[in-house]
Amino acid sequence: MPLLKLAVLLAAVASAAALVAQALRAQGYGPRRRFAPPAGKAGDGVRYAFTGALSPRAKESAREHPLAWAAGMVFHGGVFTGLLTLALALVGPQLPSLVAVPLGLVCGLGGLCGMGLLAKRLLQPELRALSRLDDWISNLLATTLPLLALGWLASPRLEAAFFSGALALLVYAPFGKLRHAVFFFLSRRHLGAFFGRRGTFPVRHA
Repeated sequence: MPLLKLAVLLAAVASAAALVAQALRAQGYGPRRRFAPPAGKAGDGVRYAFTGALSPRAKESAREHPLAWAAGMVFHGGVFTGLLTLALALVGPQLPSLVAVPLGLVCGLGGLCGMGLLAKRLLQPELRALSRLDDWISNLLATTLPLLALGWLASPRLEAAFFSGALALLVYAPFGKLRHAVFFFLSRRHLGAFFGRRGTFPVRHA
């Protein structure tokens, strides 16, 4: 096995283990005892938190910035498709065009949207003032991954560049804001269960 591929595999295992440990530590305080009787169902709240609560209709920031919301959705889709492409690259040879073309399309669109969002962060004074080094590093690594995946899908000669970019992302993931790839799901579940039990999730729109 080439040394770079082995390094990516080891980084993936180490990154996953670190993220799982952080998630377990975050939940290590145990469940809170609820004294008030439930006004709704926690399960209904969790389902709503991952569906209706994510729609532009339910989120004020998305309603006011629909293009940024759509770009963010495509960007995240491209990142996860890039990770899927990485997994396929680690276990097998170059993919057939029937698989490579749709993967490359999603990766390319995701990378372009990531570049657009990164440019927006740079050009808008308000976003630039809120950004810290971690924001730039996380955004650059996440934007680069689907673009490098697209390059590998187009030409296997770019495998070293693809694996190098993936290695950098995997090593950095447990230390910066890329951790939200795991904590997003944990926090949404906690949010949905809490407000579902209180009877305020799902929201009843008039």
